Amino acid sequence: MADMKTIGFAIVAIILVIIAAIGFYEYSITNSKYLSINSQYQSLDSQYMSLQGNYTNLNKTYSQLASEYKTLEGMYQTVLMYAQNNYTLYKQAESNYTYYKMLYEQMLQQLSKLNVSGYRPGAALATVMQFYDGIAIESPSDVLPFLANNFTAYIMGQPFAGTYNLTSFNETWLSDFFGTYETVYFYTTALPTVTQINGNTFNITDVVQYFVAPTSDPVYLQVFNASNTIVVQFIHGVPEITELVWKGNEVSPSAVIAGYPSQHSLEANQVLEEFLSQINALGAEFPASVISQNFAPNAQLILMGQLPPVFKVGTYNGINNIEKVFSTWDTYFIFALTYVQNLLPNGTAVPPTVKVNLSPSNATAEVIANDTVFFGFVNQGEPNFPMIYDIHVDIMAYFVYNTSTASWQIVKEIWNATEVNALSDTIYYNLNQPIMKVTGEDTVTVNATSGQGYVLQVGNVMVIVKPHTYAELANGTMLPVYNFSLITFSLEAVYPPAAQYNLTPLYAFAFAVNNQITPTISLVTIVNGKVEAQPAITIVWAPDTWTSWTWFGGTFNGTAYIGGSYKFADHWLYGNGVMINVQFFKPVIWVFESSATPVGQPPKPVEVSVGTAYGLTPVNVYSYEINGTQGGVAYAGDMIVVIQPNTKIVTPSGNLTEFNFSVVFYNPSNAGTAPNGQVPILAFAYAINGNVTFSYSAVNSITGTANPFITIILTPSQNVTMWTWGAKGYIFEDPIIVGNGVVINLTFFKPVPWILTAPEITSSSSIMTSSTTTSTTSTSTSSSPYWG
Repeated sequence: MADMKTIGFAIVAIILVIIAAIGFYEYSITNSKYLSINSQYQSLDSQYMSLQGNYTNLNKTYSQLASEYKTLEGMYQTVLMYAQNNYTLYKQAESNYTYYKMLYEQMLQQLSKLNVSGYRPGAALATVMQFYDGIAIESPSDVLPFLANNFTAYIMGQPFAGTYNLTSFNETWLSDFFGTYETVYFYTTALPTVTQINGNTFNITDVVQYFVAPTSDPVYLQVFNASNTIVVQFIHGVPEITELVWKGNEVSPSAVIAGYPSQHSLEANQVLEEFLSQINALGAEFPASVISQNFAPNAQLILMGQLPPVFKVGTYNGINNIEKVFSTWDTYFIFALTYVQNLLPNGTAVPPTVKVNLSPSNATAEVIANDTVFFGFVNQGEPNFPMIYDIHVDIMAYFVYNTSTASWQIVKEIWNATEVNALSDTIYYNLNQPIMKVTGEDTVTVNATSGQGYVLQVGNVMVIVKPHTYAELANGTMLPVYNFSLITFSLEAVYPPAAQYNLTPLYAFAFAVNNQITPTISLVTIVNGKVEAQPAITIVWAPDTWTSWTWFGGTFNGTAYIGGSYKFADHWLYGNGVMINVQFFKPVIWVFESSATPVGQPPKPVEVSVGTAYGLTPVNVYSYEINGTQGGVAYAGDMIVVIQPNTKIVTPSGNLTEFNFSVVFYNPSNAGTAPNGQVPILAFAYAINGNVTFSYSAVNSITGTANPFITIILTPSQNVTMWTWGAKGYIFEDPIIVGNGVVINLTFFKPVPWILTAPEITSSSSIMTSSTTTSTTSTSTSSSPYWG
């Protein structure tokens, strides 16, 4: 037997199906009305989204009701599904529908009370602003939806003047605008004015400014200032633009942005920066690729006028040929100075002139620097070294803006060059003509037949003229009496010798014979009837980073030596803080040069044991390793001893070319009373490998004659005498050359003791007067034998 509940439910279901059928018919009619009302509501809702105040609150209420209505609609769908089987559910749905219909009608009554026309001005204005924004976005899809089918545009002035309908405005004006400008910004200078013409038509007037950057020339920032009148009409409830009247003109950015520089001035600065970068690269000797980096690939460089011989005038086409010119520049000049100016007709110097032409299709510029000056120092090894060129160049540079590289490029540059004397630009600075100006001088009258020697000194330079030194002229004349001068010079336009990059010229000195500085004169002596060179001895107190180069070929007027050039490097012997030359026998110029590293090497100090010698007790000793072939300098306190080149030491057991040379100082009191009532003030000896002996001799390894040790003693020198000392005490007096505070001997060739003596100062002679002159004399013995 069937379950009673099941049977009951079946009966109810049948009843519900019948009721549902009837209810579905009623629901369809009601739902159709509902859908119609809902469509009207959706239309009204789209118009009221921008309403303010009480409309916003009402719209919120409406949204809530609409949401509930949609929920009801969903419920109806569910009810309909169940109504087919349940009549009771249908009745409930019908009741609910009636209730929500009442609520919906109440909402419509409230909406009908709204003044819709009060919100249309805002909708019209919003349409205009969206139209402007669509133009800035540069998309037709953001512009055309706001234009009516009967749209007409009257464009007067800038940009793209003309009359357009909807189609031509899209295909012509918008196409031109979007194709011409790549970056667009806009704003209105004041709040637009909205005027209602009738219930559906509004008139909007405003002033809008568009900032645009042309695609072809992004550097050309343009500003369009447009006074616009726009008609907006509500068509089928939708606001659309039916007419546009655009009155536009172009203004500079500086006219609308206070303090903003003009676009021309901004680009002029950029162009000038690139031009000056090229000039700076020429002065800095940058690589050719850097100098020419702002030239276009097909640029032209035109050279005219006077240029150094390595540059050929003419037209150079293409970046490769231009780089070759600048590569030659970089090679030819080791150093360059430059400045750029524009000279006005009245002689006033102003910065280079820049002219800029900006347009959407072709931006060009021109730089005029009619007095660009280059001081070019010719590189060593190049033609005309050490010439310094002063080149004045009239430069015209033409630029074009390259949109592909987003940069200005030089397409043509013209040089019209003129060479001038550097002194015309450097009135007080001589850069071209070597000039050596006298800064110091010491002169003596030499008498070669007197047997005297002479000492001259200027600053840190001392020169010894040996006894019996003649001046031989170019014609063979031998001058026994002549004026001999030691002269020092300052330098102008004297640069390092060729290929000597590490040398810096300091100052110069020269010998002069009868005020002549020339290699045609020689210092000589007569040996066994034969004329031989007799070099003066030059002592310079200087570090081992100094050397000199011989210079001649110019002229000497008594106050300056003008012209000439380097001839060869000189050879010096170096000691501790002193350099000696024993080769100079021509009255020419020598230029001191300083190096960053040592040029010569002083002898190496060594420890040598020495003992008493002929009754003298040693108190101090200076010893050095000496290579006799090369020579050397022993610096011992206030004494300088020169071991001349090609020296060998002859000893009973053999000859020495490498040996230890010592200067031994003794206690002067061991020497007792000196001859002529004088007293010993200095006692010293030379030692070879520690030996002080009369059996050793210094001999020239080439000539076989004696090769004396040159002895310079810085000591009180008034009325002094020098004596050779041996087992018997004072043996004989030695010849000496006496200067102011210096005693010199040129005859010592044996390692034996010597005693320097001076008059004893007593109470009766404690007050005495003396006088000195710039000339110096020497004392010498008569015909007594001496080792020398």
